[in-house]
Amino acid sequence: MPYPGSFKRSRRRKLYARIVGALGLVGVATAVAAYAFPGRIERLTGGATAAAPAAASVPAPVTTTAIGINLFGLPVHNRQQVFTNLIAQSEWFSNEGDGWTALPADQIDREGWVRSLKPGQTAPRPLTLPPAPFGTTLVRCTWQGSGELDAGGAARVRDRGSNSLTFDLTVTGNPDEGAWVELMRTNPGDPLRAIDCRETSRPAAERFHPEFVAYVKQFGLIRFLDWQRINDNAAVRWSDRTLPTHGSQAVAGGVSIEDMVDLVNQTDADPWLLMPYKADEAYIRNFAKLVHDRLDPDRTVHVELGNEVWNAIFDVSEQAEREGRALKLGDGDGTTAQTLRYAQKVRTAMKIWTEVFADRPGKLVRVASYQHVNPYLGELILGYEDTAQWIDALATAPYIWMELDGIDAGSVDRVFAHMPKAIDETMGFAEQNRTLAARFGKRFIAYEGGQHLVTNDMALAQAIQRDPRMADVYQRYLEQWDKRIHSTLMLYASTAPIADYGSWGLREYAGQPVEEAPKLRAVQQFLLRRR
Repeated sequence: MPYPGSFKRSRRRKLYARIVGALGLVGVATAVAAYAFPGRIERLTGGATAAAPAAASVPAPVTTTAIGINLFGLPVHNRQQVFTNLIAQSEWFSNEGDGWTALPADQIDREGWVRSLKPGQTAPRPLTLPPAPFGTTLVRCTWQGSGELDAGGAARVRDRGSNSLTFDLTVTGNPDEGAWVELMRTNPGDPLRAIDCRETSRPAAERFHPEFVAYVKQFGLIRFLDWQRINDNAAVRWSDRTLPTHGSQAVAGGVSIEDMVDLVNQTDADPWLLMPYKADEAYIRNFAKLVHDRLDPDRTVHVELGNEVWNAIFDVSEQAEREGRALKLGDGDGTTAQTLRYAQKVRTAMKIWTEVFADRPGKLVRVASYQHVNPYLGELILGYEDTAQWIDALATAPYIWMELDGIDAGSVDRVFAHMPKAIDETMGFAEQNRTLAARFGKRFIAYEGGQHLVTNDMALAQAIQRDPRMADVYQRYLEQWDKRIHSTLMLYASTAPIADYGSWGLREYAGQPVEEAPKLRAVQQFLLRRR
């Protein structure tokens, strides 16, 4: 099942859809800004609700168009095998009574293995299904300790050993199919642990699945928002952070820092890492030191505090406003207090990273982010005391927006007819943000971007996302970004199914043929032309 951050992102996307649904086909980004920051939108548009106004003629720093990728979350239903170990992207459940429920935390040790089972209880754990081309593969699970492991769903057991289980895993591509291993018994004195389930054709020491490595290698910059589960806004302690040795990388603490750094080292990419909003200075310093020491020194690290602290859908937004008001920041306005509190914490985090990377300052990009349609927020951040001194780039999310309520699957032509206007609107705001950044001598980049078409109508969503014209939309979007902004654009996101909370993946599942993935096809063609 999805981790909590997935549900939070779902709430966010659905709320955006409701906002624009209530306001009709006007400048959608402007509508969202008006909802999130009443009273501030007039500063941006002068009261207009049409397309974004033209940017002032202030030159921006010379930059280069670069296309990066946001990695979608690890849950198995996202159909992306990241780790060669098929259980590394899931957690334990309890099979008692009527169905699966979360296994109680007191039955799991610090390394993520089951301490003991109650009488009549078993512990199933989903397997990540291998990428296309689909078929039957042979999988062997090995482990330490004493106990019994079984398999079910699309897994058919072939052979059992004292510390191994071998089974055929048959994958058809059906979105509802699944497979799992199930802990039937374990010895509390010597519990079954260190489980590794991989296709017999894969080397024992292989960490990342080669299909995933090849896929992300085409992007030069990788943002780890969902891997880090930043949207959960959880309290963090350095002593409790996830380690590569943990039984799962899909836990509340997110993927291990070592794995994220190792992935970019392996793929010759640069990392974009996020500091949890609740992290103390010791956590941030230890994080920065680990990255500094483990990262290839030729790589450049982007670092950001939190994610969308301005966004009222996320808990962190309320926290930042509450803290800002308590500190009497701004003029009593909640948005100003929230933004200035964010600026304070950004400054603190970036000072630490600056100190840690003092020996290679040119390999650090310190990012402050804010709402795309409200440059006023960026001005507040950069204008707060000496915050600008500790920031290298301003970042927003220039999504392609459109209200889809009232449109059925037979009216897809209407959606695509509106796309040029939607692209032009978001690029207009991008030009404003670039101008603002240039005024302070900073770069303007995008932390997320791409299409943002959300609907509960799955027939409509599938018709839009799979339409060949979606490739034309992305081609136009990328060309306009290259022509008008000419900077870093982080697309959201890597691989994800079409769903009611959005259709974010450039492809729907790992190994999907590129001719069936129009967004990915357009991106690959753009990247090929840039080389």
